[in-house]
Amino acid sequence: MPSSAVALPGTVVLDHELLELVSSLVCILRNGDVTFLNQAGAKVLGLNSPDDAIGTAFVDYVEADYRFLVEAGWDLLAEEDFLPLKLHRTDEFLFEAEIRVRRVPSPNEMFLVEARDISKFVKSAEALREREERLQGILASVAEGIITVNEQGQIESANPAVDRMFGYGPGKLIRQNLGVLMGDALRDHHADMFKAYLGGGGKFMGRSVESLGRRADGSLFPLEISVSELRHGKNRLFTGILRDISERKENEERIKRLAHHDSLTGLPNRNLLNDRISHALARVRRHGGRMAVLYVDLDKFKPINDTLGHEAGDAVLREVAQRLSTCIRSSDTVSRVGGDEFVVVVEEIARPGEAAMVARKIIASLTRPVLYLEHACQIGASIGIAIFPDDGISMEEVCKAADVAMYRVKHSGRNAFCFYSDSTPQDEIDYDGLTP
Repeated sequence: MPSSAVALPGTVVLDHELLELVSSLVCILRNGDVTFLNQAGAKVLGLNSPDDAIGTAFVDYVEADYRFLVEAGWDLLAEEDFLPLKLHRTDEFLFEAEIRVRRVPSPNEMFLVEARDISKFVKSAEALREREERLQGILASVAEGIITVNEQGQIESANPAVDRMFGYGPGKLIRQNLGVLMGDALRDHHADMFKAYLGGGGKFMGRSVESLGRRADGSLFPLEISVSELRHGKNRLFTGILRDISERKENEERIKRLAHHDSLTGLPNRNLLNDRISHALARVRRHGGRMAVLYVDLDKFKPINDTLGHEAGDAVLREVAQRLSTCIRSSDTVSRVGGDEFVVVVEEIARPGEAAMVARKIIASLTRPVLYLEHACQIGASIGIAIFPDDGISMEEVCKAADVAMYRVKHSGRNAFCFYSDSTPQDEIDYDGLTP
């Protein structure tokens, strides 16, 4: 028999040189004891020579927690592919291994065992798993919604923030079309943009765009979307960062409202008033007709502040704002321009008498006492009226004319109204009978 061959009892002959070419541990067991070990195996086990292993039980190299696998029987192990376990070297150093057992055709109980040191792979897998767990932890903790979408527009992943934002259970969005997150009115638009981009004609990557998101219950909310492309081999994935901007929009609306509305009464302030007067004048110039500006200054208001305090005064002003709003049409405007000063713009009047009717309504409305706690606050109103284009051809001229007319009332007894064109306040003239 050639020296390069290993003779086994029976009829089996294994080539020694071929077994030495294997870079992993290879050994032959008879009744669980090592009868052959290649040089690579000796190195793996920390032996000086393969001969040091001859006659030893292979189970001695198996870490105690894994010996139950070997003790279950080599026949059972031979039915499996690769099995993970831990082996230890002669210096007791433990390492992760993967073994494969095969029965050797022989009258005796003989098995061929191949073992590979997979410590590096295990460490790499653990590191990868730790990175994935860390990444999942980050994705789970961020407030922004993060999704990935394939080229068919299907959602492949969604972090918990997306589920919370849109009201879906974990995993419910996977494989659904991205359009399920969009409002009906914008769904087709987003689909067209996506198709255009895939065809090379769209440009929306890297930009933040505002849209309307649709929750699972059908409710809509303002949404900001930022999309980036990720190449994955020949395929493309799209990562979307989704933000619920409801609070930001509410703050913007609040700031905008504060810039154009009185904080106490909620009425338009002087800035919004000037804007509305400018637009009203432009409409009158285009279509003809008249427009009235009424300056309303409260009577007997200061004593309320002096005797009952500013809280009482604020309550009266809020009530006055509500009453003035009931005296005009929806197309007209009531504005607070000072402490107890209000301006009413009556658009598209056919004759001055229509402005007089509004003034009478205001006076009658404010004549009724305003109740504050147990006090009946009695006030009145001095109203000056100017007509465009009769009393001025610009906003400044008309407003100044109304202010002048209001002061005539103040100096002549109060709780009445006066046209700029009148020399004295009057509340008895039948303005409805006047011609335009």
